[in-house]
Amino acid sequence: MDIIDKQILELLSHNAYATSTEIGCTVGLSVPAVNKRIQKLQSDRVIRKFTILTDEKRAGKPVVAFIFIVIQYGDGVKTLMDYIDHDPDVLECYAVTGEYDYLIKICATDVETLENKLLHLKKQKGVMKSHTMLSLMEHKFQPTVLPDTKESK
Repeated sequence: MDIIDKQILELLSHNAYATSTEIGCTVGLSVPAVNKRIQKLQSDRVIRKFTILTDEKRAGKPVVAFIFIVIQYGDGVKTLMDYIDHDPDVLECYAVTGEYDYLIKICATDVETLENKLLHLKKQKGVMKSHTMLSLMEHKFQPTVLPDTKESK
């Protein structure tokens, strides 16, 4: 991946609708060259998918919480991952180090719905302990990891 690929990624991260013509004008390439680079970034899985970002509040799910989970390993992990994979309100899940095993980001329509989701989550096989924090305000959300666009010396 060279500096032009990195610039293309940055442009697409700001506007996935950017046309190959617009990108080409910015990075100094022809439309076919831009298309070829984007296809290569996709085939190399640098670009995993093009998607949308929704606003939780405007989508009717303004309550966002982070849940730390301690789980008994074994069948409990599979059960937890099945639950996480099938609940569309679970936005993110990470295996983490430290006192807890997993960190889950979840959204809900209201506090009562969140409480029901928490109760259901705590009933999952192997869940031994949880700790929940409500998000008061989002100060930064970076939906994609961008490579450095400055050339290294």
